[in-house]
Amino acid sequence: MACLLFGRTLGADAAPPAIMADRYLVQAERELGAGDAVAAVETLNRIVALQAEHGLEIPDAFWFRRAQAAHEARLYDLAIESVVRYLEVAGQGGEHYVAALELYDAVELALQGGETFSDTLNSGGQGPEMVVIPAGRFRMGCVSGQNCEDDEFPVHEVSIPQAFAVSKYEVTFAQWDACVTGGGCGGYRPDDDGWGRGRRPVINVSWNDAQEHVAWLSRQTGQTYRLLSQAEWEYAARAGSPTAYSWGNDVGSNRANCYGCGSQWDNRRTASAGSFSANAFGVHDMHGNVYELVEDCWNDSYRQAPSDGRAWLSGNCSRRVMRGGSGGSFPRYARSANRGASDTGAEARNVNIGFRVARTLVP
Repeated sequence: MACLLFGRTLGADAAPPAIMADRYLVQAERELGAGDAVAAVETLNRIVALQAEHGLEIPDAFWFRRAQAAHEARLYDLAIESVVRYLEVAGQGGEHYVAALELYDAVELALQGGETFSDTLNSGGQGPEMVVIPAGRFRMGCVSGQNCEDDEFPVHEVSIPQAFAVSKYEVTFAQWDACVTGGGCGGYRPDDDGWGRGRRPVINVSWNDAQEHVAWLSRQTGQTYRLLSQAEWEYAARAGSPTAYSWGNDVGSNRANCYGCGSQWDNRRTASAGSFSANAFGVHDMHGNVYELVEDCWNDSYRQAPSDGRAWLSGNCSRRVMRGGSGGSFPRYARSANRGASDTGAEARNVNIGFRVARTLVP
């Protein structure tokens, strides 16, 4: 029973905070049962605040439960902090000792990237399949020396301080149409140019349209969906590689959809999501298929660019960066380092442009 978990060791005037802690614990279990792990973590954190304010005695098992909730909420730093706290206070004789070690390994694995998930939509069904991208550092720009453009310099080191999630595939027509049916995306139904809908990437959308989509996803899920920054995009596209493409400096054959990439869709139409192998982070179609709009304003070089992974929100903000090339692009434009730009409004809609989404994992 929750009411037996918190000690009453501080005398009669300690009873109210202890009872409040019991109530918070019951509330957190309710929230976990409803699938709202983020709310549950926030509720459990109130118990920690009570401890700090009133010297409340917290049982060892509480830290393990908070670690579980934080892992479920994908708050990995808090999960590690909580499971370590449990292991320290409970020791090898703790009831959950082995499970805590397994949880520690699971959180570390998640922090290395590759974990996938989908958020539930309030209107029914699931949101896009998301892949966790680990924190890390990389050199951004034309590090490969292959087909470099002036706007890919100066090469600079960027730190991605927190893990984030990115959609495993480019946003599809099916996902866009679900947004429209669910009352979002401005009711706009883009033309597929006869190429097909379903799992094909949505086309004929602008940066403003993409903003409508991520706003709808955020409302539907209660999470923070957004476009990637160009630094996050390049980090996810490289997946640890310093080469022109995630697989090497040679575009090869049938690894992507572009004009000269050797696929059946080259310069003809888009390929369905996941038609090509994923990169080392587990993300598909970062090269070719459709240009992917990102958050950043256009700047014609990386001089004074952010070094912490944030979107660059100064410069020519009437034009926004797009990355990755399209099915009609030559291979050089599908490189990890290549950058393009697009106007933000309806005038920019065309068959070469789509997007993918990101989700913030840390509140």
